[in-house]
Amino acid sequence: MASAKASRTILAACGVIALAASMPDIAEAQYYKGKTITMIVNYPAGGPTDLEGRVVAQYLPAHIPGNPTVIVKDVGGAGGIVGSNELGDATPNGETIGFFTVDVVSELLNNPALRVPYSDFVFVAGVECPLVVYIRKDTPPGIQVASDLMKTNGFKALSLNAENSNTLNIDLAFDLIRVKFEPIPAYRGLREVETAILQNIGQAANTSLSGWAGSVEPTMGKEGVILPLWQLSPRKGDAYPRTKALPNMQTFEEFYASVHPDKPLSGQMEYRALRAISDPQLAMFRSAMMPPKTMPEAVAVMRRAFVEMWKDPQFLAAYSNLIKTEPVMVSADEGQHVLAGLASIPSDIKNFVVKYIADMTAK
Repeated sequence: MASAKASRTILAACGVIALAASMPDIAEAQYYKGKTITMIVNYPAGGPTDLEGRVVAQYLPAHIPGNPTVIVKDVGGAGGIVGSNELGDATPNGETIGFFTVDVVSELLNNPALRVPYSDFVFVAGVECPLVVYIRKDTPPGIQVASDLMKTNGFKALSLNAENSNTLNIDLAFDLIRVKFEPIPAYRGLREVETAILQNIGQAANTSLSGWAGSVEPTMGKEGVILPLWQLSPRKGDAYPRTKALPNMQTFEEFYASVHPDKPLSGQMEYRALRAISDPQLAMFRSAMMPPKTMPEAVAVMRRAFVEMWKDPQFLAAYSNLIKTEPVMVSADEGQHVLAGLASIPSDIKNFVVKYIADMTAK
């Protein structure tokens, strides 16, 4: 009799333990039921970040228990800072997430306009991505192949604000190549940059993979208006190989070696600064984030939803159609590690970038 009673006691205890273990899953499953999630995109509507964000917003609800509604809210301005600040100010209850192009430079230089450092946000998932630098073919004396860039005697490079990664990536590269150009860091979004290039207000610019594959190349490229110069590719170990998406487009390192074979990039301050800025950006070019101190159950649900969405063939097909290659996902741990690494950038590089920006805005 005692043995039977003990067995019933053990079974009851096991049942309590099993129920307790399942309660977080039950709570998570019900967390988003009947709710609406606002996805803040920190660039204007119609631009590359917005287009990719809308694909995510379309497919994400099906992978969140409770099937909540996800609405996109474009909050452009200040090179992504306005939208980032709005997410930082949001209630950390899981009902607001961000789909961002991270402004690495503002974090790097402790820009006071960025009220919440990106490293304080909760990283959910990201997408790795290269940049493409392109130029109008009618830039004097004419650009038929990329190396003709070295024959030019001045052109305008259009970009976002002076403290934005978009601006510094292209301007530092042109300075390393040693070509004459005028930086115009004056645009709110890349859609406006594309329009200005089409109107020949400026001649050179850069864009993300989705911007290149989904907008620039199908219009200006197909019409013969522009020519790609190089891709700035993500780091792989100690090298910068061509990306799977752009196997036939040379990297910046390849272009540089072809025009300056006797002067290595390694050790040049401009190159150290270029890669200090671009490596973390390209490693997680699009980043899904949640406000600091977001409720753990909401974070767990969202991270799991992104992992599951990346297995969804319909989502992958839609995203791949936009960027013309299968997206490379960045995990939560990888992204959080990259953000934390921004604090380890050497002070001499930071000082150089501060002076570089000051000199650019003084021109």
